[in-house]
Amino acid sequence: MHSFLNIKKSARISDGFWDVTDKAGLFDVVVAGLGDGRHRTLADGHEFVNMSSYSYLGLDTHPKLVRAAADAVLAEGALNTSTSRMRVRFGALKDAEAALSELFDVEAVTVNSCAAAAWATLPLVASGLFTEDEPPLMVFDKNAHFCLNAMKPSVADETEVAVVPHNDVEALEALCKQHKRVAYVADGVYSTGGQAPVGELLRLQEKYGLFLVFDEAHGISTVGRRGRGVVLEELGQINDRTIVITSLNKGFGASGGAIFLGRRGSQWRLDTAQRNGGPLMWSQRINTAGLGGVLASAELHRTDELTRLQQRLQDNIALFDRLVETGERGDGLPIRFVRVGSEDATVRLAQDLFRHGFYASPIFFPIIGRGKAGLRIMLRAGMTTAEIERFAALLGKLGEA
Repeated sequence: MHSFLNIKKSARISDGFWDVTDKAGLFDVVVAGLGDGRHRTLADGHEFVNMSSYSYLGLDTHPKLVRAAADAVLAEGALNTSTSRMRVRFGALKDAEAALSELFDVEAVTVNSCAAAAWATLPLVASGLFTEDEPPLMVFDKNAHFCLNAMKPSVADETEVAVVPHNDVEALEALCKQHKRVAYVADGVYSTGGQAPVGELLRLQEKYGLFLVFDEAHGISTVGRRGRGVVLEELGQINDRTIVITSLNKGFGASGGAIFLGRRGSQWRLDTAQRNGGPLMWSQRINTAGLGGVLASAELHRTDELTRLQQRLQDNIALFDRLVETGERGDGLPIRFVRVGSEDATVRLAQDLFRHGFYASPIFFPIIGRGKAGLRIMLRAGMTTAEIERFAALLGKLGEA
């Protein structure tokens, strides 16, 4: 027991941190949206800027996406088909997946979340279906997202599981030398900052046939031509030894998640995934409104507007980096982690910032190690220069108090 997960122990350790966060008024904040990452609390009308929103380009409030979501529901007259996609599906689902496949030059299939994409994908890879019917050693990066790590028990029922230190290419290469087939599971862009060493991993893929599974939830849309993200930009074109899962409700601004199974036209992989991939077989699909949003976002990704939004995001990242020193400074990605250390001090800092009109998520165990707490900041294209400058000034002032 507890070879890979220990929920009871994790809850026992983290409950106190959550209780402090709740008492500080930073947990379950119920709001009305004011647009583009700005909110008003329903309890007392307090207005604030969300510094921890993953709508990096502001597309979730883009008028075209909002209108397309409403129009899709009205056109179909239903939110769902209310049956498995394997049996019956709306044309909007077929159209959305075709649009994603064309946009990113992959064979894309969708589910209702990135977590469901992980659930569908990792057991398939572990089974050996994509590695010549021989189960690979499944190696997880220590900092892989919880939705990936949570699949270890299921993966371990198919094959052997190992963990390597964060971004430790040497440790991974040592395992590649010892095992005929190895699959590596990592984030393309990590939710607490930083990215995978994609170039080095592709070198191992070329040398040893390493199979790669990336979670690109925070990379898609924010960087790369037509929003291809960190991994696809480095790859050039997806190959048969790489699978990418992603969220469609972060930078992409719509709803649900997607799996990029391989090159466009990989019908065998698509059939294999749909017939054996857990959530893909059940009713875990994006609803009609979400599909309308996906189609509108895919269309916007083909325009110059995406390029302009990406540039505004880069300008805001550069401004923040000039004002606040973090370990992620200069990486061109929108996530910054302001390290504090003490969980209590982190919550107090977040509470003070919230009083001054800025919400910044306090991050602690189990998201990050005990005693390594801090604030997760997510930069957005829609933030103004004045907002970033004021937040940085407050962070410096309150952090010294």
